[in-house]
Amino acid sequence: MIRFLDNALFSLSWPWPIVVIALSMAVIAVLAYLARSLDLGGALAAFVMGVIVLWTLRFEGFLLFLLFFVSCTVVGKLSKRIRRGKRAEVAEKKGHRRDLMQVVSNGLMATIAALFWFFSSKNIALVMFGAAVAEATSDTFAGDIGRLSKHDPVSIRNLRPVPVGMSGGVTFLGMMGALISSAVIAFCWYVSFKGMRISAAILVCLMGFAGAVVDSYLGAFVQAHYIDPDTGMLTESDEKNGQKLELAQGIRWVDNDMVNLMSNVFSSVFALGMGVLII
Repeated sequence: MIRFLDNALFSLSWPWPIVVIALSMAVIAVLAYLARSLDLGGALAAFVMGVIVLWTLRFEGFLLFLLFFVSCTVVGKLSKRIRRGKRAEVAEKKGHRRDLMQVVSNGLMATIAALFWFFSSKNIALVMFGAAVAEATSDTFAGDIGRLSKHDPVSIRNLRPVPVGMSGGVTFLGMMGALISSAVIAFCWYVSFKGMRISAAILVCLMGFAGAVVDSYLGAFVQAHYIDPDTGMLTESDEKNGQKLELAQGIRWVDNDMVNLMSNVFSSVFALGMGVLII
């Protein structure tokens, strides 16, 4: 089926392939915007990344990219609906509608890997791509599924209980969600890209999960958290009612988007280095 789609699209005479790709990505971006999954900046970023991935990796890479976005959107919305009103959570700087920086932090390395493949045709670029998508999926599932745990999360740095939603807090349920989602992405990657070794798929899975763990460590040690003077709770927002809040922990310029980008870079670059040994 994927091969049929590739042949049907890329057998068209120039410039129709890029026109069809651009129009298709525009429709997807508009639908995501209307569904309030993305804001305008996020929709534009998703459009650009989608065009690049589909053009460079064909439908094999694009469908994996789409699986990440759709699955994370569905799980995020379901998680929010299930836990609505159940427990107080740490106030987050941003809502569930992804903006430009959130899309870029989760998709930049996958897009770079796709371009790397296009210009080099090296299989190692596909491993890098798979690891980047697996990490972004794993981290998102860890957070949204972990929030549904009946047990309060504990800090990954000292195993002490922390409020629900606090960066660096982990639950067994969330970790299982991270591992399983990374394994699913790795399996789909292995099926999509023919000729890849099973060891490469295992590497993709492990690097995806490892990135989610690194994300938790970065969230616990370096991400900025502030004190809400009205509630005394930790918040990721650095201001309230126009007033700058007191930094409680972490580095002021390191927000959740930066943590996501750093952990995604870790997974994709580490997979790139390890992949040299097994491909």
